[in-house]
Amino acid sequence: MKVALRSAAAGMGRLASPTRGITLMRLLFPIALIEIALWSPLPAGILIGIAALWYIAWQVQKAQCNALALGFDLRGLLRQSWLVGAVVLLASCVLLVAYFSGTFHRLFGLRDPWFAVAAYFVWAFVQEFMLQCFCVPMLRSLVSRVSALLLAGAVFAVAHLPNPNLTLVTFFAGVAFTALYARMKNLYAIALIHAVLGLTLAVSTPDYWFNHLHVGRTFLDHPPAAQMLSTGESAANR
Repeated sequence: MKVALRSAAAGMGRLASPTRGITLMRLLFPIALIEIALWSPLPAGILIGIAALWYIAWQVQKAQCNALALGFDLRGLLRQSWLVGAVVLLASCVLLVAYFSGTFHRLFGLRDPWFAVAAYFVWAFVQEFMLQCFCVPMLRSLVSRVSALLLAGAVFAVAHLPNPNLTLVTFFAGVAFTALYARMKNLYAIALIHAVLGLTLAVSTPDYWFNHLHVGRTFLDHPPAAQMLSTGESAANR
């Protein structure tokens, strides 16, 4: 794991400034853009998010990082297919338990969710690209391996505020995804695992636990059902 994180940081190291402050600013700039995008109304949020992704892709390309070293390797995905298969099997068991316990429900409450499923797979890949190919190498150039691992989880969790339960879960997920990526060095496998687990979480737990995975502005626009019920009861008792 240590060797993998070092190799990932090597490319970004070429972008690192002689001063840690400028390197930190280069890291925080796209993170701030993403947060602004999550809290902005549409379509401004989408445009700001695209700007953040463009900046990150430009920085990764500027570092002259090798595509295979970043994990863009379909043959590597085949080598890691056992792990993806194990995650799919685990997700299937969770879905069965949810179905028989009565907590299974439609994805995001949609009648035809297949477009949302496809979009989520793409979004999971984008998130992992931003985290693993940009944030983690930049963090690794600033702090130790263990600190970079924990900070990667923190960065991933912050992107899921203010959804409290999802923020907590995504901290540990961010740490786990980063550790797995450092070991496997395959972005496709990590993105698939991310997508499968995220979708399973969305459809197998009660709505009020994770509120359809809403984050940022949409979480405030669509409060959890339990919170809405509590607010309604309080108003009725006045």
